[in-house]
Amino acid sequence: MNDITIKAKVTGRTAYAVVPDPDDPIILQIDGQLIPVLEISASGFTLPPESINWGRRYPFNLDLPTAKTSIGGYVDVLSDNKTGPIQCLFVNLLSDEIDALHEYVLIRQKAAIRSLRAAKAGLV
Repeated sequence: MNDITIKAKVTGRTAYAVVPDPDDPIILQIDGQLIPVLEISASGFTLPPESINWGRRYPFNLDLPTAKTSIGGYVDVLSDNKTGPIQCLFVNLLSDEIDALHEYVLIRQKAAIRSLRAAKAGLV
């Protein structure tokens, strides 16, 4: 039987976050800036420290590598940690946008599992 162990920090998140593929990054357009997304889930994303102000609502737009259309709307910036990543929560996304996020996260999860299996089998 194949066992896969996932270790994750307790963050209080309500959705599983994945790291975008470094060869196909997710670039977010927010507050007139283009910012790389560090992690993304169906409920939000994290950004580099000090990229935007916490405690605000921002309009945003992003393109997922697996989606046919861009995702846009508003995010609430939750983090007040000045040294760590900034956590943002999506606000009132459409069901199609949520489905596109779920699809992207699932694809990235499957890629991570394949990578773990290959490393365990000594193929990497």
